Amino acid sequence: MMMIPGVIAFHLFGDSLRSVDLAYPTLIANILPSYLTGFFLAVLLGAVLSSFNSLLNSAATLFALDIYKPHFNKEANDQQLISVSKKFGILLAVISMSISPMLMNATEGLWDLIRRFTGFFNIQIVVILLVGVLSKRIPLLAAKTVIIFHVITYYMLVWGTNHLFGYELGINFIHIYGILFTIEVLMMIVIGKWKPLAKAYHYVADSKVAMTPWKYALPMSITLLASIAIAYVIFSPIGLAYSDGIVSAWFWPVIIGLVIAGGLLIAYALKHWNKKYAGYLERGHPKKELNPIKKPLTS
Repeated sequence: MMMIPGVIAFHLFGDSLRSVDLAYPTLIANILPSYLTGFFLAVLLGAVLSSFNSLLNSAATLFALDIYKPHFNKEANDQQLISVSKKFGILLAVISMSISPMLMNATEGLWDLIRRFTGFFNIQIVVILLVGVLSKRIPLLAAKTVIIFHVITYYMLVWGTNHLFGYELGINFIHIYGILFTIEVLMMIVIGKWKPLAKAYHYVADSKVAMTPWKYALPMSITLLASIAIAYVIFSPIGLAYSDGIVSAWFWPVIIGLVIAGGLLIAYALKHWNKKYAGYLERGHPKKELNPIKKPLTS
């Protein structure tokens, strides 16, 4: 839903705006009745403060549990952790509010800048989790190598060549995401072949309840993935962002193709994948009853 105002602004104003950050306020100023401006501002500030508070709480909790307690005070009780997290949250809020005015100088817009900076950590996290789940002998060395490689290489590709050599690569940072994702997956696989774990990792379930999966768990997962793909197409240059009309001639064939592919995968999942999925969850463990009723002892 957050992309819809941007698409509307694109069709109304094109590339006439000085910055992408002006698309939303310009749209509101031109479309929204003046008597609703105050109400809209209250809603907007509420949403911003809610997101800011949630980020502060998350950061403070991570600091208290992952840094302060393990490294500075292993015997800290809950009251001490709460106190430390509050102080850290206040410090982080002050630093954030001090830095935020400088974001006005972002040449390509605040949203684009945030997305560029999240690229420092989101891709290698996905790579490590994906390879770790799908493999059994990838060592810790592979994860450490990928983290260091990604931070240095991502900076060089997005900013470094321009800052250090005055040369602009001309590759969008989203494309750099995909390039580094592929390279880093291959790096972890190669390191896993070079120095594999001596003992393969085996998942051992220790469930306390029945692990029989919902019959429609996999079909629902396929539906969600297909919906994401369809949403991407809707807001892509062949969809609502098409500049020469409402949508491109390729729009409906692609949408229909995604729906058909999703339907075939759902049918195949119901027929074949559900049994394998259930077997994986229940492997080696007897079925357990949920909230079993204990029979009273009789004399």
